[in-house]
Amino acid sequence: MQALRLVNTKELAHEDWLDYRRKGIGGSDVAAICGMSRYKSPMEVYLDKIGELAPIEDNPKMKAGRILEPVIADWFAEETGYKVWKQNAIFQHQDHPFMLANIDRWLPGQNAGLEIKNTGEFSRDDWSGTQAPTEYIMQCNHYMAVTGAERWFIAVLIGGWDFQWKVIERDERLIQNLITIETEFWHNNVLAKVPPAYSHQDTDYLNERYAESSPGRGVDLPEEAYPIMQSLYEARAAKKASEMQEDTAKNQIKGIMQDAELAYFQGDLKFTWKANKNGQRTFKVVGGNE
Repeated sequence: MQALRLVNTKELAHEDWLDYRRKGIGGSDVAAICGMSRYKSPMEVYLDKIGELAPIEDNPKMKAGRILEPVIADWFAEETGYKVWKQNAIFQHQDHPFMLANIDRWLPGQNAGLEIKNTGEFSRDDWSGTQAPTEYIMQCNHYMAVTGAERWFIAVLIGGWDFQWKVIERDERLIQNLITIETEFWHNNVLAKVPPAYSHQDTDYLNERYAESSPGRGVDLPEEAYPIMQSLYEARAAKKASEMQEDTAKNQIKGIMQDAELAYFQGDLKFTWKANKNGQRTFKVVGGNE
């Protein structure tokens, strides 16, 4: 392993561990700052790194992940025959000290690591293909950038019973892009204390931070807001056009169904149009992409 050992975490207090994580960008931050995360925004990462975001309180899901991590690691070792070593450390890139890695397991003699995930049935479709979800491919390539590993394995337990594992090969082009993006984010945003733009994931944060309004207070939008305004207007127009397209398609299906309650396509139920106790019919899409 080429990485530097920043700190031993075996006896490290949780608060101190959080402080060390704020000293750089970790694997779970990468997809977010690239705008590719389903769970976290660039702004959330930024606020966390500058110490203005409250840490997530421990919860049953997090506890389950900790308890099941060694179980999943052992399951992976049994399935593959590979040895797995727990790493009680936060690692640091030799040339880019802000790139950190808190890895789950290291595979001795393989120049490879293992990322462990525990998820519910609702995420099953994410793992249906031959590849891992995009954000985890980015996370594991970040770890490969820090450690110099040739590949990274990812093991997941779905719904408490379905064990799967996949391999992610080192992608040099992706790694170079990640280094560039992480460097710019760390220096131009975090160290410079310049927040990134808000994204669709920041709704709850903004609603909580600015829960109350100042009566009568106004603000003049700067010129830089013009393209944002245009984007909003275009999105609203596209949404309206999409709704019109959807209503047109629904009405055409209703026209075919007439007084029927159920509509099938090649034997599969696709739509229902049923009346409630007040006699009002409700159209529902059963199959297809909703």
